[in-house]
Amino acid sequence: MVMLCSISLMAQDNNLVVIGNQSGTPADIKMNELKAVFRGERQRWGDGTKVVIAMIKTTTPLGNEISEKIYSMNGDGVRGFWAGISFAGKFDPPNVFNTESEVETFVSQNPGAIAILDRTTTTPDVKTILVSGKKTF
Repeated sequence: MVMLCSISLMAQDNNLVVIGNQSGTPADIKMNELKAVFRGERQRWGDGTKVVIAMIKTTTPLGNEISEKIYSMNGDGVRGFWAGISFAGKFDPPNVFNTESEVETFVSQNPGAIAILDRTTTTPDVKTILVSGKKTF
């Protein structure tokens, strides 16, 4: 019984939320599609709006958690991954920010912008994007 409670508590600590600008981003996305977006494999949303990635710095605990869940690598690996893609000219690198509020502000001001945080947002022009029908992953 004690083991089940601790597993449940650990799972709650790792809930991430996908947010997006009201314009362009989908209401729901599958996990494999989310990973493809954050890996620069998808450049436009279904309505033609350009995908714009916003990220918290990978040197932060949240940034490192996102790196592990989306890229299956640590923050250093993600920075190297994006350096290679950017150098090759395949995709614009993510817009990187120090704080979650900076990420939210950027997403609210840029159609097609998407980001991952560890909390929901009440910022105008920003919506929560469901991941396979769920608010958190």
